[in-house]
Amino acid sequence: MTQLLVIQHAETEGLGTLSREIEKAGMTTETLEAFREPQFPSGTTLEGYGALIILGGPQSATDEGKYPWMRKEMMVIREALRQKKPILGICLGAQLLAKASGARVFKGSKKEIGWGWIRFDDWFSKRNPLTFQLDLARPHTVFHWHGDTFDFPVEGYRLAWNENYPAQMFGYQGNAIGIQFHPEMTADMVTEWLRQGKEELKRAGVDETRIIKETPRYLPELEKLCHKFFYGFASLIRENVRRAA
Repeated sequence: MTQLLVIQHAETEGLGTLSREIEKAGMTTETLEAFREPQFPSGTTLEGYGALIILGGPQSATDEGKYPWMRKEMMVIREALRQKKPILGICLGAQLLAKASGARVFKGSKKEIGWGWIRFDDWFSKRNPLTFQLDLARPHTVFHWHGDTFDFPVEGYRLAWNENYPAQMFGYQGNAIGIQFHPEMTADMVTEWLRQGKEELKRAGVDETRIIKETPRYLPELEKLCHKFFYGFASLIRENVRRAA
C-alpha cells in the first residue's frame, strides 16, 4: 500500500477532506508535525514514500530564522523535487514549495480571508491532471486564509488566479502543485479557524458572520473540487510508484 508523507504546521490545519480522498484511493499517510521539531527524513528514507503533501499553517515561508525546523523542512522539499516525487503544497505549503523551487515569497497586498472566487487558466489547466476535469469557463468559489504570496518559479506555470492574488495555484516540472487557497476545508475546520482567528479577522476587517452564512452554500462545491484535485494527484502518485517499481 502506498504511503504518503504529510507535513503539518499547526494542530488545527490537518488534511481535512483530503483524508477521505486518500482513504478512497487506497493509500495511507504518515504525518510529520513540523511545529513539534521532529526528526525529518533523510533522502534515502524519503524514497519510500509515494508523495509529499505539505499543509498550511500560521507561519510565513520567510520565517526560517524564527523556526529552525523550517530549514530542515526546506531540505526535505528540495530533496523531494530532486527525486521528482509528486508534491502537493497547500497555502504555506505552496509558499514553501515555490521558495524551494527558487521563487520569491513576499507579503500580499492585503489579507484574503473567507470565501472568494478564483479562475483557472484555460491552456495549462486543460493539460494538468489536477484540473483537467474542471469547468474552466466559470469562476469557482474557494476558501482563503492567507497574507503572503509568491512569484512563479522558473519552469513553473500558473493554474489559477484572482484579482487580489495572481498566484492562486501553480504547477512545477510536471510533478509538483502549489495551491494558495484551502481545498481541504471542512465545516468543523472553518468553525475552529474562526474561533482562533478572531483578532486576525478584526485587524483585517473581515466579517465573520458572512463567512459563517456562506459556508453551507459554498462548502459542497469545494468538496467536489478537492475530490477532483486528489483524483488527479493520485494518478501522479500511481505513475511515480510504477516507475520506481
